[in-house]
Amino acid sequence: MTETAQLRKAWQMADVVDVRDSAFAVRTYLEQTEVRRYLERAAREIPLASAADIGAGYGRLSQVLAERAAVTGFEREPHFVAEATPLLPHIRFVNVPALTSLPVADAAFDFVLTFTVLQHLTNAVVREVVEEIQRIARSPAFVLLCEETDTEHLWGDLEDPSGMCTIGRSVAEYERLLAPFRLVETSPRRIEPTYPRPDVGTYMLFRAG
Repeated sequence: MTETAQLRKAWQMADVVDVRDSAFAVRTYLEQTEVRRYLERAAREIPLASAADIGAGYGRLSQVLAERAAVTGFEREPHFVAEATPLLPHIRFVNVPALTSLPVADAAFDFVLTFTVLQHLTNAVVREVVEEIQRIARSPAFVLLCEETDTEHLWGDLEDPSGMCTIGRSVAEYERLLAPFRLVETSPRRIEPTYPRPDVGTYMLFRAG
């Protein structure tokens, strides 16, 4: 069953960010620094003219992609798009009913990012979204995922695509999902050191072509 925009629970800011103020500032700095590092690595290998942020939210990491490429952020929640558009007018944000069908041509992007998005999709839906990522990525291109990789970390309704869940999938599972794209680098996701969980996910850089 594919995700259904009419039935699913809408994500709010409190669902996206579980800390505030100084902790959130530190987290954002660390995450933007790491995404920038991967983006610079990709730019040393291929020209980056266009980038996609899948599940862009209000554009917290879209603006890092925009340092190197023309960015399109795809986001399901209209209130996030409404917030992001005036804040980041140089970035194109597109409200989509579902991440399983993006209104863009095949092979449209040199760099694709998902940041803690796939971990909140059921197994059936995540396969469809990965297929869509593969469809829109050029050859060559890079795909950067930052997702929960602790397979013991499970929360919510793991079968209902209209609900909310977190599913930790191993790096090996993401390798299988993204094949034939090739995993070229990983690193742990770093956030503020005061957060109670030390393991909060993994960056995974894949190369297409």
